[in-house]
Amino acid sequence: MRNKQLLCILFPLLVACTGQRQQQPVSGELIMEEAVRKGEVLQGETIPVDTALLRYAYRMRVQGDKAVILDLHNADYYYHVFTYPDFQYQSSFGKRGEGPGESVYASNVRFAGQDTVWVLDDGKGRMYQYSGIAGGESPRLEKDLLLDKRLFRSLDFDMKDASTVVIPDYSGENRFSWASLTSGELLRKFGQIPVSDTELLKKSAPAVAQGWNSFISFSPDKKILVAVTQFGERLDIYDMASQKHIGKTGADGDPQFRVSPEGNGFPAGRICYYDVQVTDKYIYTIYDGRQFKDIIKLADAYKQGGRIFRIFTHEGDVVTTSVLDRPITGIYVDEAAGLLFGMDVNADEQIVKFSLELE
Repeated sequence: MRNKQLLCILFPLLVACTGQRQQQPVSGELIMEEAVRKGEVLQGETIPVDTALLRYAYRMRVQGDKAVILDLHNADYYYHVFTYPDFQYQSSFGKRGEGPGESVYASNVRFAGQDTVWVLDDGKGRMYQYSGIAGGESPRLEKDLLLDKRLFRSLDFDMKDASTVVIPDYSGENRFSWASLTSGELLRKFGQIPVSDTELLKKSAPAVAQGWNSFISFSPDKKILVAVTQFGERLDIYDMASQKHIGKTGADGDPQFRVSPEGNGFPAGRICYYDVQVTDKYIYTIYDGRQFKDIIKLADAYKQGGRIFRIFTHEGDVVTTSVLDRPITGIYVDEAAGLLFGMDVNADEQIVKFSLELE
């Protein structure tokens, strides 16, 4: 089931704190080997929750004293509300199914206020707005929004403002699409996929977009947008005001993929970034770096997620890199508390926290 889930996701750091800036790119394998050799691995602490409902906790969003966890495998609901930071279960919403207001394939959730969230259902090409995300309440469906048909394969999103959402452009024509949260209409497109083979982009744009599948995050002030690629060690930073673009490719290289005769893009190198979070101060990422050929050899012993937790400046410079004691998928960094929370989909207890020494 876990390997099947990996395939579904493919398509639709401190080394416990070295405290040193990394000057030369180093591959994921070498980072892991060095940390294990030196015994410099950041140890996590499992957080017990008072319910056994989590099956595949993929993303966590926090707003004040509330946390919402996206669970891809729960039989009934996609989203679960907990108190934060003690993780007492409150309620669930986003019912699985094909009926009105139900979701076929949920892919992300974002807070849009103190007690309001937007969620994305790629299976239906719809977004839903829920209110009442608070203790003692049952979340209420407030809006059911059908997205423009040109916004296909919408696997991630973030809020630009209360009326606009940004979604990676899987047509390959551009890097991002901007859509209205009032009408679902495509408003405009922005940026180009920074692939070196421009001829391939012209001939097989959708395949390139699949190969460059990205996770995105705005800074809290919405001044910068950051994208990290799932199949390559590529980080891109876009300044919304100046339109300045900073691209950083690590030692594991840009996304590697092949184009099928049908025009689809299939990853051919590594599984790389799993998640990204941008704060007013830093860019936080979780990274894997293992090659698919090695993952296949592991078979049922394979554990999904990344163990390399890396912090960047807003200019894309590495601040510090850490190797975690276990792989995690989604991340949430609480800078005030000095804590990293991660989703461990390989365990029964799936919420883990790590102590950080942030500058």
